[in-house]
Amino acid sequence: MLSPFVTVPVFLIMAVSVYTDLRRRMIYDWLTLPGIAYFLIFHAIAHPGQWVTYALGAIVLGGISLGIAVVSSGQLGGGDIKLFALVGSAVGWQAGLLIMALAYIIAGFVAIPLWAIGKRWAAVGKWKEVPLAPFIAGGTILLYMTAAAV
Repeated sequence: MLSPFVTVPVFLIMAVSVYTDLRRRMIYDWLTLPGIAYFLIFHAIAHPGQWVTYALGAIVLGGISLGIAVVSSGQLGGGDIKLFALVGSAVGWQAGLLIMALAYIIAGFVAIPLWAIGKRWAAVGKWKEVPLAPFIAGGTILLYMTAAAV
């Protein structure tokens, strides 16, 4: 997981995703889809016996995200779904689930106070959606920091 062939592209993709999600509320396919393909091909070459773990990462994280999007009536966007699938293809399904949990925990620490403030002040309440890419990036960074410390 700490290979520079995984770490550098993950952080570059996360940086661009955070920027575009904050700026335009979009995470572009031209960023996530080639990234998923890159990580799956890289792991197929570098870890041929464990390639399924990374393919399952993309399927499991993408599938859970898609399920959340359906249940929440589209509150989770397609870019977020593909970004989670990218994370799964980069780090595998187990680490990916941990990143997903961390991302939602961090998002909760930010979104719940915003929601409470929005109930009090109407101007803040107009902000109905919270971009998820910064929290996905935060969860990824936390996992990488933990892995580097161990």
